[in-house]
Amino acid sequence: MSKKKVLHLAKWYPNKEEPLLGIFIQKHIQSVQESFDNKVISIYQTETINTNIHCEIDYLNSTKEVVFYHKKGLLNKMMVLYKVWKEIKNFHPHLIHAHVMGWTSTLAYFLSNTKHTPFLISEHWSGYRKKGYAQLKSVSKILRKKSAKKANQICVVSNFLKEDMLKCGVKGNYTTVGNVVDGIALEIEKNKTFSFVFAGDLVQETKNVKGILEAFSEVIKHHKNIKLDIIGDGKDLKNYKNLSDQLKLNNHVSFHGNQSNDYVFKTLSQSHVLIVNSHFETFSIICAEALLCGIPVISTKCGGPESFLNDETGILIDCDSNNQLIKAMKDMVTNYDKYEPEKLKSRAHQFSMDSIGKKINQQYLRALN
Repeated sequence: MSKKKVLHLAKWYPNKEEPLLGIFIQKHIQSVQESFDNKVISIYQTETINTNIHCEIDYLNSTKEVVFYHKKGLLNKMMVLYKVWKEIKNFHPHLIHAHVMGWTSTLAYFLSNTKHTPFLISEHWSGYRKKGYAQLKSVSKILRKKSAKKANQICVVSNFLKEDMLKCGVKGNYTTVGNVVDGIALEIEKNKTFSFVFAGDLVQETKNVKGILEAFSEVIKHHKNIKLDIIGDGKDLKNYKNLSDQLKLNNHVSFHGNQSNDYVFKTLSQSHVLIVNSHFETFSIICAEALLCGIPVISTKCGGPESFLNDETGILIDCDSNNQLIKAMKDMVTNYDKYEPEKLKSRAHQFSMDSIGKKINQQYLRALN
């Protein structure tokens, strides 16, 4: 018996210019490759191509990935959407999965009305909390609300994101499906120096790395033999380096820049504690990756993380509380041995490729039936 066809319309998706963009979406699709015939279509605006529109086709195992690159301009956007429409017509999907609301959910909505094809929406966008939704044009808000109401299911990565969407008036049938967390926890020796690690975008308004550096400068007064590794890049990198210099932390703080997933896993495995000091997170893959590597987490109660973190996985603190962060870091240095790596790893199994694949599979079968 032939597999049912699922068309994935992805607003964010890994491409040649941003290979990590929406990689969690790619992993969601990977998780259902065995059960369905999948095709992905994504659109990416860029000025680096020689023509106005360029299409690249790739394959991830059995999944066909079609990425349309286009230059800025209304005519180019319209031409791309026409080409997307032709790709869809040639595929004849049984089900549509729109990843991140926007043109994806709008197109799925119209296809559902004209072709009677059922569709689901997955949402990851944090803009419902940080005023991004309020700044959308009225027609965009209306289309999102209509699409959400018509969708068979809206899959969100945390209940926190669902509540934010409902506050914006985006109503529908919600279900929670976490992100896939896969990788290999390396059995390697820990750093001889007690190590805290941060990995993420270096953007102050969301990640608050400034607070981490300030707290670290206080903790080091009491515990001299500690260090902090910072992995990532972003608009505030220079500010953080300057702050590290001002606080005289350069012998204890290392900035690693953007690194591969393998590099992140190796660093997590060698480190002792992950710190997440965000103002908001819809999920926080890095927290789950830290657990998979067997290390505890200090995290703010910023939305997503507290849906799977608790006192057994580390320490949860309030957002914007440097005093709590300082105390938590001191407690970790003193009481690190109470966290059992194997117990932490078992917590991450709920986000394995197999576990998440079963959840998405269940939603697909429900929509098809």
